This record gives sequence, C-alpha cells and structure tokens, in this order.
Amino acid sequence: MTQKIEKVAVLGAGVMGAQIAGHLANTGIPSYLFDINQELAVKGIEVLGKLKPAPLYNPKNSQLITPCNYDDHLEKIKEVDWVIEAVAERLDIKRIVFDKISPYFNDHVIITSNTSGLPLADLAAAFSEDVQKRFMITHFFNPPRYMRLLELVKGEKTDDDIYNAIAAFGRDVLGKGIVHAKDTPNFIGNRIGGYGLMITMQTAIDMGLTIEEVDKLTGTISGRMKSATFRTADVVGLDTLVHVSNTSYEHGENDEERDIFKTPAVLQGLLDKGRLGAKTKAGFYQKVDKSILTLDFATGEYSPQKPVRFDAFRLAKDHQKTGDKIAALAYSDDKGGKFFWEILARTLIYSANRIPEISDDIVNVDNALKWGFGWEMGPFETWDAIGLERSITRMQAENKKVPEWILTMVNNGFTHFYEIKDGALYYYDKASETMVAQEPEYHALRLPQIKSSGNLVQRDWSASLIDLGDGVLNVEFHSVLQAVLNPIDGSIIDMLNKGLDLLDAGDFTSMVIGHEGQNFCAGANLAGILNFCEKGDYNSLEQTVKAFQDLSQRIRFSKAPVVAAPFHLTLGGGFEFIGPAAHRVAAAELYIGAVEVGVGLIPGAGGNLRLLLNLMANKGKSGALNVFPIAQQAFETIGFAKIATSANHAQSTGYLLKTDTVVMNRDQLLWTAKQKAMELSDGYTPPLYRDDLKLPGTGGRTAMVMALKGFKAQGKISEHDEKIGKKLAYVLTGGDKAGLTKKVDEQYLLDIEREAFVSLAGEPLTHDRIAYMLKRGKPLRN
Repeated sequence: MTQKIEKVAVLGAGVMGAQIAGHLANTGIPSYLFDINQELAVKGIEVLGKLKPAPLYNPKNSQLITPCNYDDHLEKIKEVDWVIEAVAERLDIKRIVFDKISPYFNDHVIITSNTSGLPLADLAAAFSEDVQKRFMITHFFNPPRYMRLLELVKGEKTDDDIYNAIAAFGRDVLGKGIVHAKDTPNFIGNRIGGYGLMITMQTAIDMGLTIEEVDKLTGTISGRMKSATFRTADVVGLDTLVHVSNTSYEHGENDEERDIFKTPAVLQGLLDKGRLGAKTKAGFYQKVDKSILTLDFATGEYSPQKPVRFDAFRLAKDHQKTGDKIAALAYSDDKGGKFFWEILARTLIYSANRIPEISDDIVNVDNALKWGFGWEMGPFETWDAIGLERSITRMQAENKKVPEWILTMVNNGFTHFYEIKDGALYYYDKASETMVAQEPEYHALRLPQIKSSGNLVQRDWSASLIDLGDGVLNVEFHSVLQAVLNPIDGSIIDMLNKGLDLLDAGDFTSMVIGHEGQNFCAGANLAGILNFCEKGDYNSLEQTVKAFQDLSQRIRFSKAPVVAAPFHLTLGGGFEFIGPAAHRVAAAELYIGAVEVGVGLIPGAGGNLRLLLNLMANKGKSGALNVFPIAQQAFETIGFAKIATSANHAQSTGYLLKTDTVVMNRDQLLWTAKQKAMELSDGYTPPLYRDDLKLPGTGGRTAMVMALKGFKAQGKISEHDEKIGKKLAYVLTGGDKAGLTKKVDEQYLLDIEREAFVSLAGEPLTHDRIAYMLKRGKPLRN
C-alpha cells in the first residue's frame, strides 16, 4: 500500500461509528469522532467502556479518540487520511453530512461510507468527480472488533489504487477479512444471511416449530453462532432485521425469492408492541426475573421454554466435524431433519442464484457468511459437505429448481465446488466452467494446502508434523475427541516430543506450534484426569503430570527455537505449552488464562513457573529486586482464574511477554510465526536454566493466607477454595526453601507444583468440580 493512513475521522458517534473508532484505537490509529453536538460525541466514547463484549482491547485505548462536532471542529478534517461516514442509514442525512465536510477535504483523503445497502452511485453523487475517485463503500459488521467481515464496494470512478489501499489497510492493520462485493442491495453478507434468517422464520411458522426447537437446530450443532436464529435476531434488533429485509424486498424486483423478505405478521406484531429484541428486553425471547421465556407464534404471548428432543440433533452430536454434523441433520427423517433440510436446501439454491449478481465467484460468498454471520462453513462449502450429487437428486425429487449452472457443472464431471491439490485451493468458476486456482493469500499459510504438496511428515490422532519449508517444522493440533477445543492428550504430547526429536537431530532448524482450528487449546483432558481420580491411580496421574512438565521444559531448552502461535481459547495447559516457547506470535483475539482453580486444581504442567518468569521478565530489573508484588500478582491471576481477553491484555497480565508479537489478522498468524522462527534460528542460544529464583517464602505466604481467611470470612470463597488458595500460595512463594536470602531453581518449583496438583486431585470436592465442568461446561462453586 503506497498511501499511509495515520489518522481517521469517523462521522457518527452512534454504536457503530464509536466502535469503528474504538477498533482503530485498538490498532494504535488515532481518530476524530464526530457527531451533531459535543455531548453526543463524548457519549459515544464513554459507551465504549460499557458495551459487552468489550469493543476495546484496553480501556485506555479510548484516549486515542477525540470527540468532535460539526460546528466547531470541521478544520480537523483537513488533517486526516481517511473519512469514514457511519451516520443514520438515510440518504438525505448522509448527503447533509457530506455537504458539511466536503469543503475541508485535503487532496489525498479517502472517503468511505459504512452503508449496508444504499446504492454507491447515489452516495457518490454528493461529491465532485475528483472526490469520487477517492470514494467507496466500506461495510463493517457489528461489532467491528469481533466480526471479521469488511465488505468493499467500488464505484465506476473509484481509483484502483485507493480501493487496493483500503483493502490492504483493512486486512493488515485492522485484521479484517476482505470481501469484494458488488453494488447490489445488502451486498453479500446481509443478502444471503438475511435470506437465511427470514426463510428459517417463515418455515418454522409453516411447519409448526417453536423458537427453542429452531434455535436448537440452527446453533452450534450446525456450525452457526451459539445465538442461532431467533436469539441472533433479538441481539441484532428486530427493527434492524426488518430494515435489512425491506432493503432486499424494495430493490429485489428480479429476485425470484423476493416475497421471503416481506415482514411476517408475527414479526410486525412485535415491532408494533415495541418489542425490538435485547435492547427492549423482549423480542422472540423475554427475560422475566431469572427465567427466559419464548414467544408463541400462534398466540403472540410468552411462555416457559420446553425441552427439545430431535433424532436429527442426537445423530449430529455423534460427529466431530461440522460438515458431518450438517449432513446428519439434513438427511435425518424426523421433523427436525425435515425442517433443517428445507431451510438448508433453499438457502443453498438462493446463494447459487446470486452468482454473478452479487459476486463473480463463490469464494467471496462463502467468506462473507463465515466472517459476517459466524458460519463455520459458507453455503458452497456446506454444499460440498452434504454431497452435491446426493443433494441435487433430492432437490429435484422435491421439485426444487436447481440453478442451471449447477446442473451443468455436475454434468461436466465436477462434483465439488472446492478441491485442494498440489499445494493450492481450487474452486469452481461459473464463468469459465472450470476449476480455478485461488490466488495465494497475502502472508497466509494454509496447512491443508501445504500437506497436499507432500509436506506431511507424520500424522497421529490429534496432531500432525508438517514441513513448512525453509527448515521450519510445524506441530498442528486436530483433536480426535474434541476438534473445537483441542484438549491436550497423549497424541499431542507424542507429536510435540517427536517434533523436538527432529530438532535435536538437526533435521529442522526451528519449530512452530500452531494450526488453523477454531481454538488453539482449551487445556488438559479433564475426563482423563477424572478417570485417574475415580480409579485412585494417583501414581499414574503423577507420572502423567511429570511428563507434561518435562515436555514443557524440553520446549524451553530446545537447542533450536520453538515459536508458539496461540489464538482464541488458550486455557490451562494451552498456556503451559506456549509459555516455555522461545517466542509467541499471538493473534490479537486471544483469550488466555490459567483457569485450573475452576475445577479444584492449580496449574500442573509448569504454569506457575511460567507466569512467575513472565512477570519477572516484564518487570525487568525491578522484578528481580522486589519479588513479593510479582508473587502476589501471580497469586491473584491464577487464584481468581483471570482470563486475558486480548493479546494486548495478556501482555499486561503476564500470560504473554511484552516482547511477544501480536498479529491483528488471524490468517497471517502462521506465516508470521514461521518468519519469526526463521529469524530466531540464526545463531540461536537456548535460555539459561534458572537456579537463582528469589521468591517471598514464608513471610509472603503468610500475607496471602491471611487474605484467603478474610475472603472466607466474608463468604466470597468456600472452604475448598481456601484450601486450593493455600496450595497455590505455597508454590508461588517458593515452598519451604525460598526466602528473602534464599534462592530456588526451576525444578524445585515444578516438583512442589506437581505435588500440590496431585494432592488437590485427591480431594472429593475437586472430583465434583471436574465432573460438573465436563457435564455443564461451567465451574461449580462448592
């Protein structure tokens, strides 16, 4: 990108505009946030500290946003490189704002609109021909920190260099997934996603399904967001949903499914009563005290939710992969399966009919739904998963009109929309009627493509070794039991050790621990730990924990550098395996923490040692001189199971080093980690073993124990919590050997950590906590 963007003006301090400014601040980009008066602009910034989920990595980031108004601060427009308009979705209001600011444009400023559906040509008409060259649409999805999608639309006069500059900035600086859309109603994401939501609603009404039944089938079990259909509608806002649908209807004269976008009577009834969803505390769902009620389509009244049982759901749960789950749902014969097939088949056909209307290729469509609506698989990826030929046969038997280009594709021998071969991803191109290789993504490594080139070194149940080239080995996690969370099991341990063996043998010069799953690693296999406990086999448990510790130390002292690439959930053992690496290249969206106390344990694979070492390193010289504050911070962090909610946050809590690398775009994580591994491998020297660790000893531990007693007396913690806290304090203050004049070494800390872990594992109340977590997915306070 030749044009730098160093300062931005955001027009409109509503929830969307303020959050765009907030995400710019997350990346270190200062902005002016404008609204019609200063009070609204200030309020927009203040709201950033209250919204959930948090728009900011750190509340202090809001200091990069300056509140402005159109009466007093228009001169500041001259300073910026990019103006983002995010005011109300009305052409007349947008034109008024454009007229106000146009006289203050400098000769290089880029102007974009965050519209979700207004035609670009109508918006561009407000500007001179010269300005139109620098004008385009940038459609962020809400909330902009978390939703990766950024749809870009260029006009007839938009300069290619300007368009490419915004695409590169969005991808590399803001961390967005860029989708190239056309100037059509609702672009790609809202057009397909909106259709899917409306067809689901209408089909549910027609087939007599309840809200809770629909959301059971259209949530995580089918690779969609946890909020599924109707809860998502409530969160988005029913007024917003109707606005988006109306846009598709009003401009859809040539849309074969236009009538689906008409507002159903049940939805209109909610609007008439002011029930707009989560923001009015009533929509399809209503919260009354601690109960969540659902709307009855027939009566329009709310009633308690009823248990949902479908054979389709049960069959889908038997599968690990999302595509297999979707296929199980679609081909089930019960009422749930028939409903799911109907909405899926119609959505797939509708998506295919939008090529080339909204996009020239299927890739942008799939990406838009994954990045903007949280689908794990886009429409065409889903079609591959359920079997293209099998699904077409059923569609035709039911008199569903399959698009001619799909039939032509199959008749010509192409039975998949995507295939990976020879190191590249190929997709079916409607225009050329052939499979076309996707252009290499900027700074992205795709492990399936790399493996297709013959670079798979070894595969096991839950992990693989892959040759990334240039002397770099990769350890990929793909748990056979829980692919979403990648809990640590024997297979992962074995592959990590074999990877280190290859480093020791000189076969590779560095190693990256990273993959492309949904989460890096959510910790140890709790079911395995509970199994040891129920058998009373604590000797085997102790040996297993020792093996984990030894592996973590082996990573730390490897003669060749090991770089870890954590992202999303990195909990418990996940933290313990990235902690000893020579360097961490972390995704900005990282949720990391030592959370073992939630199941009645403390970290057992070196987590206590890692956090202490990190905090000492982050404090520098002051950390070596005053050890009690470090031990105390570690005690509070682990004892309260604090989770860092971004990589930025993790650097302040000690889960990451301040010298670790943070990557905004998840797609660039492995590439960046590989570059770092190659950089470190040149003249690499492992760290020195620490036998000089100063910790507070008995004096510091007494203060921690007194604090625990106070919490217990106030009813803030249970007796078992207090016991866990005392064990934790013992480890973090250095056991019996540490003190102000005494030093301990790494192995001693690991030994007392392991002893405390196994001791707590023998407690019946800990067994109850582990069992409860496995069953309910949340901690038990007993």
